[in-house]
Amino acid sequence: MTHKEYLELLNLATSTIRTYIRSTDDFLHWLKKESLADKDVRYGDLLVYIRYLTNKGQSKNYINHQLGVVRHYYNYLIKIRKIKDNPAANLFVKGTVRRLPHDILSEDELHNVYRQYPVSGIIGKRNKVILGLIIYQGLNSRDMAKLEPAHVNLHEGKVFVPGSRRVNSRTMELHGHQVLDMQEYITKTRRLILEVTEKQSDSLFISIGTSDRFQNIMMKLFQNIRKYAPHVKNINQLRSSVITNWLAKHNLREVQYKVGHKYVSSTELYQQSNLEDLQKDIRSFHPMK
Repeated sequence: MTHKEYLELLNLATSTIRTYIRSTDDFLHWLKKESLADKDVRYGDLLVYIRYLTNKGQSKNYINHQLGVVRHYYNYLIKIRKIKDNPAANLFVKGTVRRLPHDILSEDELHNVYRQYPVSGIIGKRNKVILGLIIYQGLNSRDMAKLEPAHVNLHEGKVFVPGSRRVNSRTMELHGHQVLDMQEYITKTRRLILEVTEKQSDSLFISIGTSDRFQNIMMKLFQNIRKYAPHVKNINQLRSSVITNWLAKHNLREVQYKVGHKYVSSTELYQQSNLEDLQKDIRSFHPMK
């Protein structure tokens, strides 16, 4: 099935189909310039696309229309089983709207979230190491799911974060207290988890349950965090806070490296002015009721 045939199944007018195809071509052209494959696009990439259109002086109505075109295109990719989820779905829905995290935490607040995390048993020790990598190295779930013990250099106090088609690899320095916790985790805690679960895995972080999905670990981690820090919503909020705080102290290119962004435009989104402007845009597209 072609994209055009999919649109025809929606009983759209011929002129509308022509407009959608032309607008989709504009979107695909932008993806090509950004060296992004359509199947690899995520929500954050679409925020960069919104910023791109805004900087071109496009009206909010035009951007809103373009988001609708993108949504239709990804529904088509789902239909032909090229992807499973529509990254544009939550950019235009009635009710709750997914937005860029706006509750930016200061460095002191981030440190308190880390310091107060309860370390109890092997799970608590594992989760404390994971939380440290979020708060001090700005890693996300995908970064940590790819980590292996060999990526950690305890002697130099560094961790190598593998790259992919979407992000650059980088080497991050660990804080002194992280080195000690990481050493205990790798040499003792991780081995105990493998013994208890009777699993064999090359991953740095092992889940206790039957599933090997890293997302399950993150879900339990944030359930515990909200017990003592209910203002913490999710990993995106923590990571956005880390990046925003970095930008207040380091130049843009240095932060781009630390985060692993392939394009500096992705890092620019986290500059405080851009965060505020983009939040206003999204609220305009989808007024809260």
